[in-house]
Amino acid sequence: MSLKSAPSLSTSSNPDRRNAPAKWSPLEAALRRSTDLNKAVAAVWLTLMWSAVLVVDDATGPHLSLNAVYLAPLCFTVWCLGSIAGLVFGLIVVAITLQLNGFGDGPSAQASTVATSTAAWNVGVRVFGVLFIILFVGAFRRTFDQERANAQIDPLTGLGNRRAFKRECGSLELASARDNRILLCGLIDVDDFKAINDRYGHAAGDDVLSIVADALLSAVRPYDVTARLGGDEFAFCLAVRDAASAERKSRKIHDAVMAALSRADYGATCSLGAATGVDVAETLRVADQTLYRAKDAGKSKWAFEVGPAQKGVSLGASASSERAQNATFRI
Repeated sequence: MSLKSAPSLSTSSNPDRRNAPAKWSPLEAALRRSTDLNKAVAAVWLTLMWSAVLVVDDATGPHLSLNAVYLAPLCFTVWCLGSIAGLVFGLIVVAITLQLNGFGDGPSAQASTVATSTAAWNVGVRVFGVLFIILFVGAFRRTFDQERANAQIDPLTGLGNRRAFKRECGSLELASARDNRILLCGLIDVDDFKAINDRYGHAAGDDVLSIVADALLSAVRPYDVTARLGGDEFAFCLAVRDAASAERKSRKIHDAVMAALSRADYGATCSLGAATGVDVAETLRVADQTLYRAKDAGKSKWAFEVGPAQKGVSLGASASSERAQNATFRI
Protein backbone atom coordinates (compact mmCIF):
# COMPACT_ATOMS: atom_id res chain seq x y z
CA MET A 1 0.00 0.00 0.00
CA SER A 2 1.34 3.37 -0.96
CA LEU A 3 -0.68 6.18 0.58
CA LYS A 4 0.31 9.76 -0.07
CA SER A 5 -2.81 11.61 0.90
CA ALA A 6 -1.28 14.09 3.32
CA PRO A 7 1.41 15.51 1.01
CA SER A 8 -1.05 15.88 -1.83
CA LEU A 9 -3.36 17.96 0.35
CA SER A 10 -0.69 20.36 1.46
CA THR A 11 0.91 23.20 -0.43
CA SER A 12 4.09 22.13 -2.18
CA SER A 13 6.88 24.39 -3.32
CA ASN A 14 7.96 21.98 -6.04
CA PRO A 15 6.69 22.87 -9.50
CA ASP A 16 4.16 20.36 -10.77
CA ARG A 17 2.57 20.66 -14.16
CA ARG A 18 -0.55 18.88 -12.92
CA ASN A 19 -1.11 21.63 -10.36
CA ALA A 20 -0.08 24.51 -12.61
CA PRO A 21 -2.92 26.97 -13.22
CA ALA A 22 -4.54 26.63 -16.61
CA LYS A 23 -4.26 29.50 -19.04
CA TRP A 24 -7.81 30.61 -19.73
CA SER A 25 -8.93 33.23 -22.20
CA PRO A 26 -10.57 36.32 -20.64
CA LEU A 27 -14.00 34.98 -21.58
CA GLU A 28 -13.28 31.54 -20.10
CA ALA A 29 -11.93 33.12 -16.93
CA ALA A 30 -15.02 35.31 -16.59
CA LEU A 31 -17.36 32.34 -17.07
CA ARG A 32 -15.50 30.25 -14.49
CA ARG A 33 -15.41 33.05 -11.94
CA SER A 34 -19.12 33.65 -12.37
CA THR A 35 -20.08 29.96 -12.12
CA ASP A 36 -20.51 29.94 -8.35
CA LEU A 37 -21.34 33.61 -7.98
CA ASN A 38 -24.09 34.36 -5.49
CA LYS A 39 -27.32 34.90 -7.43
CA ALA A 40 -28.13 38.16 -5.67
CA VAL A 41 -24.68 39.56 -6.46
CA ALA A 42 -24.94 38.28 -10.03
CA ALA A 43 -28.34 39.95 -10.43
CA VAL A 44 -26.91 43.30 -9.36
CA TRP A 45 -23.98 43.10 -11.78
CA LEU A 46 -26.21 41.95 -14.63
CA THR A 47 -28.70 44.74 -14.00
CA LEU A 48 -25.85 47.25 -14.24
CA MET A 49 -24.61 45.59 -17.42
CA TRP A 50 -28.05 45.64 -19.05
CA SER A 51 -28.58 49.27 -18.01
CA ALA A 52 -25.23 50.35 -19.47
CA VAL A 53 -25.97 48.72 -22.83
CA LEU A 54 -29.45 50.25 -22.98
CA VAL A 55 -28.14 53.71 -22.13
CA VAL A 56 -25.50 53.49 -24.86
CA ASP A 57 -28.07 52.18 -27.34
CA ASP A 58 -30.42 55.02 -26.54
CA ALA A 59 -27.63 57.59 -26.85
CA THR A 60 -26.41 56.31 -30.23
CA GLY A 61 -29.85 56.35 -31.82
CA PRO A 62 -31.59 53.91 -34.16
CA HIS A 63 -29.12 54.26 -37.04
CA LEU A 64 -26.21 52.62 -35.19
CA SER A 65 -26.93 48.95 -34.50
CA LEU A 66 -25.83 47.48 -31.16
CA ASN A 67 -27.63 44.16 -31.50
CA ALA A 68 -24.44 42.12 -31.05
CA VAL A 69 -23.52 44.03 -27.89
CA TYR A 70 -26.65 42.68 -26.21
CA LEU A 71 -25.26 39.14 -26.51
CA ALA A 72 -22.85 39.63 -23.59
CA PRO A 73 -25.41 40.48 -20.86
CA LEU A 74 -27.87 37.95 -22.30
CA CYS A 75 -25.33 35.11 -22.19
CA PHE A 76 -24.16 35.95 -18.68
CA THR A 77 -27.76 36.23 -17.48
CA VAL A 78 -28.54 32.71 -18.66
CA TRP A 79 -25.17 31.44 -17.35
CA CYS A 80 -25.57 32.92 -13.86
CA LEU A 81 -29.32 33.00 -13.29
CA GLY A 82 -30.74 30.33 -15.58
CA SER A 83 -32.83 30.11 -18.72
CA ILE A 84 -36.03 31.53 -17.20
CA ALA A 85 -34.25 34.69 -16.05
CA GLY A 86 -32.57 34.93 -19.44
CA LEU A 87 -35.94 34.65 -21.21
CA VAL A 88 -37.50 37.35 -19.02
CA PHE A 89 -34.59 39.74 -19.45
CA GLY A 90 -34.31 38.96 -23.14
CA LEU A 91 -37.97 39.63 -23.98
CA ILE A 92 -37.97 42.81 -21.90
CA VAL A 93 -34.90 44.06 -23.74
CA VAL A 94 -36.41 43.17 -27.14
CA ALA A 95 -39.43 45.29 -26.22
CA ILE A 96 -37.22 48.17 -25.05
CA THR A 97 -35.04 48.09 -28.17
CA LEU A 98 -38.13 48.10 -30.38
CA GLN A 99 -39.27 51.19 -28.53
CA LEU A 100 -35.84 52.82 -28.89
CA ASN A 101 -35.02 51.87 -32.45
CA GLY A 102 -38.32 51.03 -34.09
CA PHE A 103 -39.05 47.91 -36.07
CA GLY A 104 -36.49 48.52 -38.78
CA ASP A 105 -33.00 47.14 -38.91
CA GLY A 106 -29.96 48.34 -40.81
CA PRO A 107 -30.68 50.70 -43.72
CA SER A 108 -34.46 50.33 -43.32
CA ALA A 109 -34.21 52.00 -39.93
CA GLN A 110 -33.75 55.29 -41.78
CA ALA A 111 -37.20 55.02 -43.31
CA SER A 112 -40.01 56.85 -41.61
CA THR A 113 -42.34 53.87 -42.01
CA VAL A 114 -41.79 50.13 -42.26
CA ALA A 115 -44.14 47.66 -43.89
CA THR A 116 -46.12 45.53 -41.48
CA SER A 117 -44.67 42.32 -42.89
CA THR A 118 -41.13 43.69 -42.52
CA ALA A 119 -41.80 44.77 -38.95
CA ALA A 120 -43.23 41.36 -38.05
CA TRP A 121 -40.24 39.63 -39.65
CA ASN A 122 -37.72 41.79 -37.77
CA VAL A 123 -39.47 41.21 -34.45
CA GLY A 124 -39.59 37.46 -35.11
CA VAL A 125 -35.88 37.36 -35.98
CA ARG A 126 -34.96 39.18 -32.79
CA VAL A 127 -37.10 36.90 -30.64
CA PHE A 128 -35.69 33.82 -32.39
CA GLY A 129 -32.15 35.06 -31.78
CA VAL A 130 -32.88 35.58 -28.09
CA LEU A 131 -34.45 32.14 -27.72
CA PHE A 132 -31.58 30.45 -29.54
CA ILE A 133 -28.96 32.11 -27.34
CA ILE A 134 -30.91 31.19 -24.21
CA LEU A 135 -31.24 27.53 -25.23
CA PHE A 136 -27.62 27.31 -26.37
CA VAL A 137 -26.06 28.87 -23.26
CA GLY A 138 -28.43 26.96 -20.96
CA ALA A 139 -27.42 23.64 -22.56
CA PHE A 140 -23.76 24.61 -22.32
CA ARG A 141 -24.10 25.47 -18.63
CA ARG A 142 -25.79 22.15 -17.86
CA THR A 143 -23.03 20.29 -19.70
CA PHE A 144 -20.38 22.32 -17.86
CA ASP A 145 -21.92 21.57 -14.46
CA GLN A 146 -22.21 17.87 -15.26
CA GLU A 147 -18.62 17.59 -16.45
CA ARG A 148 -17.36 19.53 -13.45
CA ALA A 149 -19.26 17.18 -11.14
CA ASN A 150 -17.97 14.10 -12.98
CA ALA A 151 -14.40 15.38 -12.67
CA GLN A 152 -14.72 15.18 -8.87
CA ILE A 153 -16.49 11.82 -8.54
CA ASP A 154 -14.96 8.36 -8.55
CA PRO A 155 -16.94 6.57 -11.30
CA LEU A 156 -16.81 3.14 -9.64
CA THR A 157 -17.97 3.98 -6.12
CA GLY A 158 -19.70 7.34 -6.54
CA LEU A 159 -17.58 8.83 -3.76
CA GLY A 160 -15.60 12.00 -4.23
CA ASN A 161 -12.12 11.68 -5.69
CA ARG A 162 -8.88 13.14 -4.33
CA ARG A 163 -9.57 16.55 -5.87
CA ALA A 164 -13.04 16.79 -4.36
CA PHE A 165 -11.74 15.55 -1.00
CA LYS A 166 -9.15 18.31 -0.89
CA ARG A 167 -11.69 21.00 -1.75
CA GLU A 168 -14.40 19.84 0.65
CA CYS A 169 -11.96 19.26 3.50
CA GLY A 170 -10.76 22.83 3.13
CA SER A 171 -14.30 24.08 3.62
CA LEU A 172 -14.85 21.70 6.53
CA GLU A 173 -11.66 22.89 8.20
CA LEU A 174 -12.87 26.50 8.14
CA ALA A 175 -16.34 25.54 9.38
CA SER A 176 -15.02 23.40 12.25
CA ALA A 177 -12.74 26.22 13.42
CA ARG A 178 -15.68 28.60 13.34
CA ASP A 179 -17.84 26.19 15.37
CA ASN A 180 -15.03 25.39 17.84
CA ARG A 181 -14.91 21.73 16.81
CA ILE A 182 -12.07 19.41 15.91
CA LEU A 183 -11.55 17.27 12.83
CA LEU A 184 -11.63 13.50 12.66
CA CYS A 185 -9.78 12.26 9.59
CA GLY A 186 -9.49 8.58 8.77
CA LEU A 187 -8.04 6.29 6.12
CA ILE A 188 -9.37 2.85 5.21
CA ASP A 189 -7.41 0.20 3.35
CA VAL A 190 -8.69 -3.18 2.15
CA ASP A 191 -6.41 -5.92 3.49
CA ASP A 192 -4.61 -7.96 0.82
CA PHE A 193 -6.66 -6.41 -1.95
CA LYS A 194 -4.33 -7.72 -4.64
CA ALA A 195 -4.92 -11.27 -3.45
CA ILE A 196 -8.69 -10.77 -3.85
CA ASN A 197 -8.18 -9.59 -7.43
CA ASP A 198 -5.86 -12.51 -8.18
CA ARG A 199 -8.20 -15.11 -6.70
CA TYR A 200 -11.63 -13.88 -7.73
CA GLY A 201 -10.90 -11.51 -10.61
CA HIS A 202 -11.06 -7.75 -11.01
CA ALA A 203 -14.87 -7.73 -11.11
CA ALA A 204 -14.83 -9.11 -7.57
CA GLY A 205 -12.30 -6.47 -6.59
CA ASP A 206 -14.60 -3.76 -7.94
CA ASP A 207 -17.46 -5.29 -5.97
CA VAL A 208 -15.40 -5.14 -2.77
CA LEU A 209 -14.58 -1.49 -3.38
CA SER A 210 -18.27 -0.71 -3.91
CA ILE A 211 -19.15 -2.54 -0.69
CA VAL A 212 -16.61 -0.48 1.27
CA ALA A 213 -17.90 2.76 -0.27
CA ASP A 214 -21.55 1.97 0.52
CA ALA A 215 -20.72 0.96 4.08
CA LEU A 216 -18.65 4.09 4.62
CA LEU A 217 -21.47 6.30 3.40
CA SER A 218 -23.97 4.52 5.66
CA ALA A 219 -21.75 5.10 8.71
CA VAL A 220 -21.32 8.87 8.30
CA ARG A 221 -23.66 11.83 8.01
CA PRO A 222 -24.73 13.13 4.58
CA TYR A 223 -22.64 16.28 4.96
CA ASP A 224 -19.44 14.49 6.09
CA VAL A 225 -16.62 14.25 3.55
CA THR A 226 -15.79 10.87 2.03
CA ALA A 227 -13.60 9.89 -0.90
CA ARG A 228 -11.84 7.10 -2.70
CA LEU A 229 -8.28 8.34 -2.98
CA GLY A 230 -7.28 5.64 -5.44
CA GLY A 231 -6.91 1.86 -5.60
CA ASP A 232 -8.26 0.37 -2.36
CA GLU A 233 -7.65 3.52 -0.33
CA PHE A 234 -10.60 5.42 1.14
CA ALA A 235 -10.75 8.51 3.32
CA PHE A 236 -13.23 10.37 5.48
CA CYS A 237 -13.20 13.66 7.32
CA LEU A 238 -15.79 15.06 9.71
CA ALA A 239 -16.16 17.52 12.53
CA VAL A 240 -16.59 16.21 16.10
CA ARG A 241 -16.87 17.74 19.55
CA ASP A 242 -14.03 15.91 21.29
CA ALA A 243 -11.56 13.05 21.07
CA ALA A 244 -13.89 10.61 22.86
CA SER A 245 -16.66 11.03 20.28
CA ALA A 246 -14.04 10.80 17.52
CA GLU A 247 -12.85 7.45 18.84
CA ARG A 248 -16.41 6.12 19.03
CA LYS A 249 -17.05 7.30 15.48
CA SER A 250 -13.90 5.58 14.23
CA ARG A 251 -15.02 2.29 15.75
CA LYS A 252 -18.51 2.68 14.26
CA ILE A 253 -17.11 3.24 10.76
CA HIS A 254 -14.75 0.27 11.00
CA ASP A 255 -17.50 -1.98 12.36
CA ALA A 256 -19.85 -0.93 9.54
CA VAL A 257 -17.31 -1.65 6.82
CA MET A 258 -16.25 -4.97 8.37
CA ALA A 259 -19.87 -6.07 8.73
CA ALA A 260 -20.58 -5.26 5.09
CA LEU A 261 -17.48 -7.14 3.93
CA SER A 262 -18.34 -10.15 6.06
CA ARG A 263 -21.66 -10.51 4.24
CA ALA A 264 -19.82 -10.91 0.93
CA ASP A 265 -18.19 -14.16 -0.19
CA TYR A 266 -14.68 -12.84 -0.72
CA GLY A 267 -13.34 -13.04 2.83
CA ALA A 268 -12.21 -9.43 2.59
CA THR A 269 -11.31 -7.36 5.63
CA CYS A 270 -10.12 -3.81 6.13
CA SER A 271 -7.83 -1.75 8.33
CA LEU A 272 -8.58 1.75 9.52
CA GLY A 273 -6.42 4.51 10.91
CA ALA A 274 -7.92 7.69 12.31
CA ALA A 275 -6.70 10.80 14.07
CA THR A 276 -8.01 14.09 15.39
CA GLY A 277 -6.66 17.58 14.81
CA VAL A 278 -7.50 21.01 13.51
CA ASP A 279 -5.45 21.02 10.31
CA VAL A 280 -6.54 18.64 7.55
CA ALA A 281 -3.10 17.95 6.07
CA GLU A 282 -1.48 17.32 9.44
CA THR A 283 -4.37 15.22 10.70
CA LEU A 284 -4.28 13.07 7.58
CA ARG A 285 -0.54 12.61 8.01
CA VAL A 286 -1.10 11.30 11.55
CA ALA A 287 -3.99 9.11 10.34
CA ASP A 288 -1.71 7.69 7.64
CA GLN A 289 0.89 6.72 10.23
CA THR A 290 -1.82 5.28 12.46
CA LEU A 291 -3.14 3.16 9.60
CA TYR A 292 0.31 1.66 9.05
CA ARG A 293 0.51 0.85 12.76
CA ALA A 294 -2.87 -0.89 12.57
CA LYS A 295 -1.78 -2.98 9.60
CA ASP A 296 1.52 -3.85 11.25
CA ALA A 297 -0.42 -5.06 14.30
CA GLY A 298 -2.43 -7.47 12.13
CA LYS A 299 -5.34 -7.47 9.73
CA SER A 300 -8.91 -6.37 10.45
CA LYS A 301 -7.84 -3.79 13.04
CA TRP A 302 -8.55 -0.13 13.54
CA ALA A 303 -6.35 2.39 15.30
CA PHE A 304 -7.04 5.83 16.66
CA GLU A 305 -4.70 8.57 17.77
CA VAL A 306 -5.21 12.06 19.12
CA GLY A 307 -3.20 14.28 16.84
CA PRO A 308 -1.24 17.33 17.89
CA ALA A 309 -3.40 20.24 19.09
CA GLN A 310 -2.98 23.45 17.11
CA LYS A 311 -4.30 26.97 17.03
CA GLY A 312 -4.97 26.98 20.78
CA VAL A 313 -7.37 24.01 20.66
CA SER A 314 -6.94 21.67 23.62
CA LEU A 315 -7.68 17.99 23.06
CA GLY A 316 -6.95 16.88 26.62
CA ALA A 317 -3.36 16.71 27.78
CA SER A 318 -3.42 13.25 29.37
CA ALA A 319 -5.17 11.55 26.46
CA SER A 320 -3.02 13.32 23.91
CA SER A 321 0.21 12.39 25.68
CA GLU A 322 -0.78 8.75 26.10
CA ARG A 323 -1.91 8.23 22.51
CA ALA A 324 0.99 10.16 21.02
CA GLN A 325 3.28 7.38 22.24
CA ASN A 326 1.04 4.46 21.40
CA ALA A 327 -2.12 4.61 19.34
CA THR A 328 -5.25 2.81 20.48
CA PHE A 329 -5.66 -0.48 18.60
CA ARG A 330 -8.85 -2.50 18.31
CA ILE A 331 -9.86 -5.67 16.50
